[in-house]
Amino acid sequence: MQQSVPPRDAETRLIELSHDLRTPLAIVVGFTELLLARDDTLTPEQRHDYIERTRAAAADMRAILDAERAQRPPS
Repeated sequence: MQQSVPPRDAETRLIELSHDLRTPLAIVVGFTELLLARDDTLTPEQRHDYIERTRAAAADMRAILDAERAQRPPS
């Protein structure tokens, strides 16, 4: 018989989720601040790269949230 793993408590899940989202969120904030700056030193290629990195970080956050939702026991 397989032993079930006890569910994590809500506080532990929140701490883990917060930790997992911190890096992609920092990327989104940082790159959007660069793009919003009125600094014309960015080339179109650099702007495109920042936009792509921002999109990728947002996709990472979505995947983290989707994985967390999938781990929740059914209500």
